[in-house]
Amino acid sequence: MGTSLDLYKNFIDNIVEQRDCIYSRRVREKLLWPSTADDNLIKQNNINESLNEENREVVSQMLQDSRDSGIHDVLVYLNEQMLLNGLRIVVDGTELPVEPFGTEMFYDWVARCDSGTWPDEK
Repeated sequence: MGTSLDLYKNFIDNIVEQRDCIYSRRVREKLLWPSTADDNLIKQNNINESLNEENREVVSQMLQDSRDSGIHDVLVYLNEQMLLNGLRIVVDGTELPVEPFGTEMFYDWVARCDSGTWPDEK
């Protein structure tokens, strides 16, 4: 099972693993959505096909940044709720610590996205 700190680190690392944006990857790799009658997907395919390599990279990065922003915002909200309203996250019956490294959950996530080590591993 692990200590509460191990569970916290695993929780954050699992969110890091969910970071990859399917839309970003589809644009970057010029992957089209399957044929459909959905006007929105048709428009997305048309735009995807029209992009040159430079624009493809820019749009792909914009999509990834948007996903990262959403994950970050949810972690900000969770962290605030933990500090202000007593929200607790429990994994396998063990309560995760709140700001175990003196930094916010969203900060820990950003640091791990940047391939940083955990403060207790330095």
